[in-house]
This record gives sequence, C-alpha cells and structure tokens, in this order.
Amino acid sequence: PSAAAPYLELINLAVYPWDRARFGGTWDDVAAFCAAHRCAGIEMYTGYEPAHADIPTGLVKGVHLPFHSAWPEMMAAAREGEGLASPDQGRKPGAGTTPHDTPVAAGPDPLDPSFFPHTTHASLQAALRCQLERAADLGAAYAVCHVGYYRPEEMFTRTYAMGDGAVLGRAAAFLNELAGAFPGGEPPVPLMFENLWYPGLTYTDPDAILAFMDLLAFERYGFVLDTGHLMNKVATSDDEDDCIDAVCKTIRALPAAILDKIEVVHLHWSGSHSLRQEHLRRGVPNGFAAMARHDQEALAFQYAVLTDQHRPFTSPQCREIVAAARPDWVVHEFVVTTAEEHGEALDMQRGALGHGMARTGPPDGTSVYEQ
Repeated sequence: PSAAAPYLELINLAVYPWDRARFGGTWDDVAAFCAAHRCAGIEMYTGYEPAHADIPTGLVKGVHLPFHSAWPEMMAAAREGEGLASPDQGRKPGAGTTPHDTPVAAGPDPLDPSFFPHTTHASLQAALRCQLERAADLGAAYAVCHVGYYRPEEMFTRTYAMGDGAVLGRAAAFLNELAGAFPGGEPPVPLMFENLWYPGLTYTDPDAILAFMDLLAFERYGFVLDTGHLMNKVATSDDEDDCIDAVCKTIRALPAAILDKIEVVHLHWSGSHSLRQEHLRRGVPNGFAAMARHDQEALAFQYAVLTDQHRPFTSPQCREIVAAARPDWVVHEFVVTTAEEHGEALDMQRGALGHGMARTGPPDGTSVYEQ
C-alpha cells in the first residue's frame, strides 16, 4: 500500500469569529493548525455574509452553504404567485412518492425576519447564488448543499408528511433554478448534496435518488456521505461498531450510479439511538403548536444538535466506510471547543483509520482503500 491516503483531509470550520477564536483568532492561525496537523485545508460553513478578505489563498477547499428549513414552502408560494404548476401537478400516482406524501402548503407559516435571514424564494435564491460566486472566488473545489425538509414538529415525531421522493423532486426544481442562473446553466463550483436523517437525500431510497439525478439539468454535482447523519437515520444501537455496520450495509446497497458520485465524506459518528427513542416516547413538547414558527425551529434545532453528536471514530471498522465510499475528500467533522480538543479528535480518528497519512497535494492515482 501507498504511504499516502488517496483523499485529501479537511477540518470543518464556520466562517464566524467565534469558531476560529479557538485557534488564536486569525485565519493565519487556522492555516497554521491545518499545516501542523497535516490537513489540506478547511470546509467552511457559511452564512449569507461576505467572505473575509484576509482568508489565506488555498485554505478553503470546500464551502458549506447555509440551509433554510422552509425552502419548499417559499418555493410553493412563489410558484402560486406566478400562476405556475406545483411539483405535484402532473405527477403519476405513487411516482417518486410514499403513501405519506402530501403537497407542501402554498405559503409558509409567518417567517420572522429577525430569525430567518430570507423570507421569500427569490431572496433565498439570490443569496445562494451570491454564496456560490464567493465560493468560486475563494477557490473552493465544491459547495455543500443540504437536501432535506421537515416540519418542526416532525423532528420530534419522526413521522413525516412527505417522503424522500417528494422532497427530492422539489429539490431538483429548486437546484435547477439556482444553477440555471449561471452561464451555461452550470454552478461556478460543483454542488455536493449532503444526506440528512429527515426526508430528502437519506440514502435509504435509491430509486428516489436516481429519479432526482434524472431531473437535474446541470452536470457539476456530486454527493456527500455524512456518516453521522446516516447513523441518525438507520442505526438501531448506540454501539459504535453497530452504527458503522448500519452505514456500510446502507451504502453498499446503493447502485453504482449513486455510489460513484459520492465525492465527499463527512467523517464522524453518532450513537444517539437511545436518545432518539426517548424523544419519540416524550413526543412533541408541551405548547409547541401555539409557538411562533421561529421558536418551534429553535427547539427543533436544539434537539437536532443532541441527536447529531459528531464524535471522532475510535473503531478501526470505520475504514470500511471510507473503503466503500472511495471519496476524494474526507472532512473530519467534529463539534469541539478548543484547538487541543480538535487535535486530539483528529489523532483519535486518524488512528482508527489506520494511518497518519494525510496528504496535502493532488491525488497521484494510487489507491490504498483496500488495505
């Protein structure tokens, strides 16, 4: 086997000052941490703000676009206002849907602009176009896009009004509009679609994913495998090896057309099965229905943070995930509070992977997945 991994290794970092403060406060401090830990750079989570002019050239390898939980509702409202058909009209019964699919309401619940930076479809599309242009200016190799939808109360019940097919059909329309605004109908950086544990891209309905791919009108795209998110969807145990087995079983069942498009892995694990079962037992919080939408979303987000644990792998079995996915990029995606914790988590997960062999240059064509 080669002494170098066949993928580039990154760390996750938000664009905001509070996140880079743990490295010292400056972007140069972040770059120094990456160099010291043999990482090629960062995947940077963005909001809607301009990028910082002092980010060192080459540091940002990927950009994670912000996610708006009401995107299908705003799109439905815009289409109704323009007299356009909804994605449900003309659909064959059962095509790309589940028995639980229902149309998205034409208008969203009131969206408080103090909580939601964008409250219309047009505004959100414009903001995401701007962030894609900024990603290109930073030299990013890709931009991550969450592809999912939930109604706030569904985060607690895990009983969803729409299935993967219905959400992915709407996402294709949303993304085609987004990409279609650029020259040649292609985004300035490739879009990488990330799986979640609520409806949309979950990797548990391959037919829905293949239909989604057929609907896309642009070619510069791929998929992200977020290992913790998939565990939140399919794992039935809190044990790390059991969670890994559940992920491997799911992704090995994917058709080659999907598996070959997985270019990024967000590597971390989440043993939250018991917690999820407890939340199901408790149900929707008292008074939830009477809350404003933004308060519902805040509670749902708090629960999501508890569910999605972002732990470093310790079991060597995690190598099987990477071997099955064969990504170009591995993002060590942790939730930590200090640079020391981040370094320890990196060392732990790399130890589980069986290498200290991060590389910082381009792939040389040598594969060491089958070690």
